This record gives sequence, structure tokens and C-alpha cells, in this order.
Amino acid sequence: MKALISDIHSNFEALQAVLADIARHSVEAIYCLGDVIGYGPNPRECLDQIMRCPVVLLGNHDQAVLFDPMNFNPVAERATMWTRSQLDRPVPNRAAADARWEFLSERPLKHRDGDILLVHGSPRNPLNEYIFPEDIYSDAKMRSIFAQVPRYMFQGHTHIPGIFTESGEFYAPDEIDYEYKLDGRKTLCNVGSVGQPRDADWRASYVLLDGMTIRFRRIEYDVETTVGKIREIEELDDFLAERLRSGR
Repeated sequence: MKALISDIHSNFEALQAVLADIARHSVEAIYCLGDVIGYGPNPRECLDQIMRCPVVLLGNHDQAVLFDPMNFNPVAERATMWTRSQLDRPVPNRAAADARWEFLSERPLKHRDGDILLVHGSPRNPLNEYIFPEDIYSDAKMRSIFAQVPRYMFQGHTHIPGIFTESGEFYAPDEIDYEYKLDGRKTLCNVGSVGQPRDADWRASYVLLDGMTIRFRRIEYDVETTVGKIREIEELDDFLAERLRSGR
């Protein structure tokens, strides 16, 4: 069994809760689909945890911290620059800081494991293309995306978990009792967001892949601690705290 997580966004409380839940299952490996950092108050702590995972992809916020934000709104851009300043700090020493930067700089854009493709955004644009539930009504877009999928694909980026089928359906986790069985037909799975869900459910989201069965997990965490941390940091907009309570 594998665990697939994404979009932690420096939310250490959510990450700790998810890792604790993963530890209760017979998970062989944790794959992270990107955006470990950005938005939240604990970039160093989250990176230190995720660096242990065998597969960690580059997300668009990870890239923005490495280089420069592209097409970010002012709130996201300020958070990016603050995150960069935190990674520059020699905590607990210069070697640890350098190791974090080196780890980020070496992240791949995609990972292929047999019939499974892992990306942050989409196969056409692994960093930046969103695949939203309403895109099922864009036949041209979805045909182009599915054409580049070997059989199954797991992604994040939108922070909205669910299943896309090649025949044009989208299933939110609660519509399928949080479980979906892969049957050989091409399928996309968005694993949702650990640290900043946007599907009106504040709980951290991730996926367990057990053979051919996908299980969506929603985990409660100490959201008020994360909210408090964000509100204490001038460079992080209060909106980034308030949205955690509503899952928006």
C-alpha cells in the first residue's frame, strides 16, 4: 500500500496528523505530489519531514521559492518571499539549510511507476495546469490530458479531491463513499490537499492506494494552532489563516 499526499503548504499540524494516520496503515511508501511549502508558517519543519519520502515532486509554489513567483497574486507572492527568507536561515545550522535548498532544486516534475503517472498539475504542464471538476465539460482539454496518461494518474494542485473518468465523469469522494476501484480504464485521481483544502471541508486530505483500490482519507488536525501561527506573521495575510477554517 502507498500513501499519496500533496499541497502541504507549510502546514505542519496538518502534516503531522496525516503522517500519524498513515502510520496506522500498512503503508510501504509515501509519495508527495508537490507544494510542500508556500502559504503556511512552517516551511522548514514540513520540508524536513517530506525529505524522507522516496518520491517528492516539484510544485509551483516550491518552484516559486526556488526562483521567482510567476503570475502569483500579491498574497501568494508575499508568502513566497517570506518562505524564502525562512529557508535561508541557518536553522539549526548552515548545513541543514543548504540541504533543504539542494533537495528542492533536485525535485522532478513527474514520476512514472508502471501504468501510474504522478504529477503536480497535469501531464501537459506538470507545474501549472489545473484540472478542475468542471473541466469534464471541456471535451478538448480532457481528451488532450487523457491522451498523455498511461492508464492512471494522480495529481494535486487544485486542492479539490476526486476521480475523473475518461468517459467524462467527476466523482467527489463523498459521492463514492470515499473509495474507488480502478478497473483498467484510464482514470485521474486528485488526492486533495493536506494543508489547505478547498472543497469546503477543512480536514486534511490524502489518498491510500491499496492495489487497485483508492481510499480517500480526511483527517482532523489542530487547525486553530496553524491559524494562530499565520496570524502572528506579518508577511502572511490573515486570509491564509481564515480560509483554513472553512476549507476554501
